[in-house]
Amino acid sequence: MLIANYTIRQILIDNGSLADILFRDFFTRMGISPGKLRPSPYPLKGFSGETVQLVGSIAMPFTIGQGAHMATTMTNFLVVKTPLSYSTILGRPTLNDLKVVTSTYHLKMKLPTETSLNEVRGEQILARECYVQELKVGAPIVCTVDNGSKQSPPPPLVEDSQKIKARNEDYLV
Repeated sequence: MLIANYTIRQILIDNGSLADILFRDFFTRMGISPGKLRPSPYPLKGFSGETVQLVGSIAMPFTIGQGAHMATTMTNFLVVKTPLSYSTILGRPTLNDLKVVTSTYHLKMKLPTETSLNEVRGEQILARECYVQELKVGAPIVCTVDNGSKQSPPPPLVEDSQKIKARNEDYLV
């Protein structure tokens, strides 16, 4: 896979992500001037509510495959300054643009190209290494425990006076 003609191996394919993310360390290794980043006035929020400040955003071509079996789309990457063992997170915007279908069980993606249906296989060993590295980094776990006052039970969905009585003939088939 390529981002702006730069080969990339450590990609997290995330069907749940609403953004395509490029990590600043990888962005720096690509040799692209930080002056090409567009400012981003809003922060990025994770599913557990944590906020990540963006360095900026940049549109670059993202390519999967080779030769006649490749597909390319312009991708708007959000560049973040967060340590991660992956170089990028590919989210729904690009996956949808490329019409990608993923299988986590098979560690594969399939996508249409001009000539055929392309199949991209993940690398089991590399995926495991990234996973283990992420466990070492120790992302914070957010857990909320409420020891406050007990709440009253929710009201019934149907008031007693509104309950419907069924007759035996209603159950005849």
